[in-house]
Order: sequence, then C-alpha cells, then structure tokens
Amino acid sequence: MALRSVSRGNSIVVAAALLGMSYSIFAVAAEETQQAVLQEVTVTATKVGETSAQSTPLTLSVFTADQLAQHAIDDITGVVNNTPGLSLTDLGGYSQLFIRGVGSNTVYVGSDPSSTIHIDGVYQARPLTFTTDFLDVDRVEVLKGPQGTLYGRNSVGGTVNVISRTPSDTLTGEALVSGGTYGEFGLQAYIAGPIDDSGIRGSLAVSRLTHSDYLSNISTGGNLENADHWAVRGQLLFPFGSKATLTVRGNYAYAADALGGDPKLLQPDGVPLDDSVLGNYFKISENGPGIAHSTLKLYGFNADFVYHPTNDLTIRSLTAYQSFNDSLGFDADSSSLNNIYTNETPVKQHQISEELNASGTAGPLTYVLGAYWFTENDSEPLYVVLPSFGVTDANQGKVVDESWAFYGQAEYHFTPKWSLLVGIRYIDETKDYDQSNIWRASASLDPDVVNSAPIVGPPFFPPPFTISTSRTDSAWTPKFSLNYRPEEDLLAYLSATKGFKSGGYDFGSPTAALATQGYNPEYLWDYELGVKSEWLGHRLRVNADVFYYDYTNMQVEVFVPPANAITQNAASSKIKGAELDVSARPIPQLDLHATVLYLNARYTSFPNAYVTAFGTFDATGQALNYAPDWSYALGATYIFNLFGHGSEFIGLDYTGQAIEYFTPANNGVAGTTGYAQQQGPYQILGARLGWNSSDSRWNLSLIGLNLTNRQYVTGTVNYTTVIAGRPGDPRTIRGQISYKF
Repeated sequence: MALRSVSRGNSIVVAAALLGMSYSIFAVAAEETQQAVLQEVTVTATKVGETSAQSTPLTLSVFTADQLAQHAIDDITGVVNNTPGLSLTDLGGYSQLFIRGVGSNTVYVGSDPSSTIHIDGVYQARPLTFTTDFLDVDRVEVLKGPQGTLYGRNSVGGTVNVISRTPSDTLTGEALVSGGTYGEFGLQAYIAGPIDDSGIRGSLAVSRLTHSDYLSNISTGGNLENADHWAVRGQLLFPFGSKATLTVRGNYAYAADALGGDPKLLQPDGVPLDDSVLGNYFKISENGPGIAHSTLKLYGFNADFVYHPTNDLTIRSLTAYQSFNDSLGFDADSSSLNNIYTNETPVKQHQISEELNASGTAGPLTYVLGAYWFTENDSEPLYVVLPSFGVTDANQGKVVDESWAFYGQAEYHFTPKWSLLVGIRYIDETKDYDQSNIWRASASLDPDVVNSAPIVGPPFFPPPFTISTSRTDSAWTPKFSLNYRPEEDLLAYLSATKGFKSGGYDFGSPTAALATQGYNPEYLWDYELGVKSEWLGHRLRVNADVFYYDYTNMQVEVFVPPANAITQNAASSKIKGAELDVSARPIPQLDLHATVLYLNARYTSFPNAYVTAFGTFDATGQALNYAPDWSYALGATYIFNLFGHGSEFIGLDYTGQAIEYFTPANNGVAGTTGYAQQQGPYQILGARLGWNSSDSRWNLSLIGLNLTNRQYVTGTVNYTTVIAGRPGDPRTIRGQISYKF
C-alpha cells in the first residue's frame, strides 16, 4: 500500500530552491523605496493577554481567519493538512490527534486524548467533537510540546486553540458562498455590532456545508464520507463601566454523515468483488446499506468575565457548559463479508468547567495565577455484532470524571535582555468508572432487541461481567524557560516542560479483571532550544527550534480479536527533533513560506508490544505511531494587477511527509517486511487563484486541494487478519465568493 513519488532528497532540494529564490529576490528588491513587511500575528497562548507570536517563547503555528478562508480550511483536518508534525485520523467519528508523534489511539469512554483542543479556552474532552466545523473563528493557534502548566489537562503533546472573533463596536458583517466538486455547497454568514446605545455588542454566525460521497461503494451498501452540516453561534458582550466586560457565547451544531470507520481494505480477503478494487482508495466494497452513519448534535455556552481593577491587573472567570449526543455505526470488517458491525447509540456526554485566573505585571515581573475545575459525565454504549455467529457483544460504559488544578507562571526580566520564566501546576483527577459487558444471542442492529436477548457465555464466549471502580491520579507539572532578547527582532529560549496525562480504563477489556485494573498515568519531559528572529526590515522571518522528549509510562492500545482492545503502560520512548519555519515577503507582491520538521521518535523500551498479525514481540527501537521522520509544507502567494480594478492573486501549496507507521510493528517483525499498517511517503499539491476588490470588500476565489488526486491513508486498523485503512480526501475544487462590510 505504500505510495512513493518525490523522494525526501528532492523535497529538500525544492525547499532550498524556494529559499534561495527568496534571497535573490531580496537582492533585487533592496533598492525599492517602499518596502513591504510581514504581518504581525498576536496570540493569547500564555494567558496574560495578547502577545506577539514572535515574542512568545514557545513553538507555535498560527492560522488567521483570512488564511483559513484562502486555504478552504473548514475544520481541524485542514489545519492538520497544513501543519508539519500534526497527524489526525478518524475512526467512525473518534478522532486521534497527534502532535510531533504524541497522541493516543485510546479514544473510547474511560480514556482521554494526549493532544488536545480548546475552543475559546474550553477544553474539548471527547474526540467525537474534534472535527466539528469552524464557525466565527478569528484564528487557530497550534501549541507544540506539552502545555502542562497553563493548559494542564492531558495536553502532553500540545494543544490546538480555536479563538472566536470578538463582537465589534461598529456594524460589520461577512457572507461567503461556495460550491464545488462532489456537489459541495457551503454558506457562512456573520454579522456583528452594537445592540443599543449602552455599549452592548453582539454577533451572530451561521454556516452550512454539504457534499456528496467521497467513497464509492461497489457492493450492496451505500456510498460513504458525505457531509450534511449546519451550525449557529451567537455572542453578546456586556460592558460594566470601563473596567469589566462579560461575553456570553452560545452554539449549536448538527452533523449527519455516512461515515466509515476504516472502510478501505488494504489486503485481499479472497472475495472477488472486494479484491477487484484493491489499490483504488476511492472505491470500497462493503455490505449493509444504512449501517454506516453518524448523527452528532452538539450545543454549549460559556460566560467569559474580564475585570481590570488596575492597568496592571486582569481578573478573568471562564464558566462553560457543553453537551452532545451521537448515534453512529459502521461495517467494521470493511468488506462485503457479513462478519462484524458496530453500533453505538445513544452516546451522551456533558461537561462543566470553571477557570479563574489573575494576570498582570509588577515592575519587571509578568505573571498569571489560576485555578481550574472540570467535571464530565460520559456514557458510550457499544454493540459489536457478529452475524455469522448470531451474537452481539453489548458493552455499556460510563465515566464520571472530575479534575481540579491550581497553577501559576511568572516571567521575571532581571535585565532588559534576559528573563526567567517559571511555572507550576498541581493536578488531581478522579475517574468513577462503570462497565457491563454481556454477550447476547442476537445479531440485530436494534439495541433494544439485543438487550432483551438471552445471555451467552463460556465455553465459546467470555463470561458476562459488571464492574464499578474508581481511581485518582495527581501530579506536579513544572515549566522553566530562560529567555534572551539581545534586540527587538531576536528571541532565544531554553526551556524544560513536563506533561501529564491521567490513567484510565479500557472499555474494550475482555475480562472483569482487566477492566477493573485499568492503566496508569503517562509523563513527558520536553527540553527545547528555540530561536525566533526577523530580518531585512521585517521582510524575512526565521524561527527554529530543536527539542528532546523523554516520554515514560506511555499508554498504548492494542487490539485483541475479535472485539477487544487493551491499553498497556509498558512503553517508554525518546523523541528528538528539529523544526525550521521561514516566512518571507521579498517584494510587496510575493509571500513565501516553508516549514520543515525532522523527528526521530523511537521506543526505547517496549518489550511486550502486541499486534494481531505477530502476537507479542519486542518493539524496542521501533518508530512511534504517527511520527514520520520528515514532514514539510511549502507555500507561495503572488499578488498582481492585470485589469486595474482591485488585485488578482495566485498561490501554490505543497506538503509532504516520509513513511508513517500505525503500529509498533512498523514494517514487520521477525524478518517479515511490507506489513500493511503503514503509509509510504506522499506529497499533496494545492493551488489558489482569485481576485480582491480595491476596497477589500469582495473576493472571488478558486481553490484546489489534492490536485494530483494522491491516494493515501491517514490510519489503519487490524480488527481481523485483513488490514483496513482510512483514505485521505480526494481531489476537490471549490469556487467561492465573499462580501464584507
């Protein structure tokens, strides 16, 4: 299945040529009297108010609202596709997010992600909500490396912050309509402004996105991977004098999709119909029409109160409630065989959180102090249907999760050029976990029918069990950073940061003993040396960092046929890497960008790894899951004026990565090679063409993604001896028109 085209060496040559071109253009442009500069981007990653991204001593990538629109980025998947080191796959709605090789394939009830997403500061606890559509977004910040002090909860690999636009004090609005291949239709509309003369401001945003199926099913079932989404979001900002504001946000989202888990067979199963489409990743062969589905309803609100008692002190309270329910299912054997189906309904979750912090300055000291509380109630019933045996594994899991923390971080500028940043967080988390696992004599897809069927057990099936258990984990997660700023446009930092993720329980455990046992917390120490710099009058930006991760007690899930999975703490690893990020505006009309990431992510100890095809083996020295050695993103945008009315632009984007493994077996074990749970090197080409009016109100764009129709998978599973994978999106072309006022 490995797909190979442009080699790593050729990709580096392309990057070098692009950077070389930028320097030659700088030489030509040096005599221009009017020089363009790169856009300054502000972030709120440090929780001390807005800071320049170039002045923030941590590695991050930022996407502004304009960049999201220009690249047709509708959700976190688009951010991943444009960010080296980010990987995401989706198992029937359950997202697995990895940052620099740190993530989790343990996604069900009782577990937590290892790399996280926050929306307006609100932690998204469940992977089922990760890929909801962006709406009313001002920017997206990708924070790389553990965020154990300020964000704490399970941000071992890093976190993605999605930040909404603030309602403006003048009437503003925007409407965008798009259409394209696969019958795509999109609508986004936004309006904001004052509500009355008292200073109250508000905003309202709506979105709609539909497209037909990306995957064509040649068997008896329906096609897969369509979209039917809509969402609405409102904000009200209430001023209280000149020192305080209260922003209240509410949102509702609905998504009804025909999702597959990992629907594409990557190996022959002996069925001629299934085997006839091997190698074509956009054609599948599955049975059971109507089985593949997902219906997600998500709603929530938060209240963000900000008080400035003095110019040097800010107090903030963020209170949030969020809830969703989902019903989903798919053909788990990914074939026309009548082997395994899964059905999950109704999945229900709600969460409440409160964060209170104070930030400010006191002479040379900048600080933030805070407290955080979170609770969650998550219920996820799973029915694994084995039609050939006439039975179903009815698995009911529920967790009540409570987490609280205290944190503080301060940066002391002991000279104009040197500062020391120190942070600490104490985390305490409790999980109350209940599970019942009962095999029943029914192969119905109706849960009510299954739950009323007779119980079956030994000698052919595991005995039924019901457990109720609890665990509490706690940790201190410090951060240290020595920062040096010899001049305004140059920052160097040396940091050490600890990440922590609490222990949990295996919803896929085959026995009561394993279900009760659960697994322990994991820890990661990150040691990083970084440089951020701007040159040539803010027309060249060069950021670089090298890092070393010491990752211990890793939580790694392995599948146990026919319907089970367990998580092991047997692994430790070392991740070494370097990242180079270069942006340039050599002339006012041209923007260039290149990011290259190198990773060496290896298990240093994993003596009891397990993969279905090989059984138990020693994975010490093998590469981590979702951690390609090389990944890169190159881009260029050129603005020109052909007709004298506004300006035209053209842009190219080229991303790629080296080979990526999805299990500790890597390419094979004990002399076996070519094991199918991997993705070979591949590259993706995108292009943009459009027009902006002279007053910047109108925009017309044509955007192409994956123009070469590159076929690849973002993840794999081995529920049976036949491997299946999840294909990446095919070539799509979108036309869009937008108007702002």
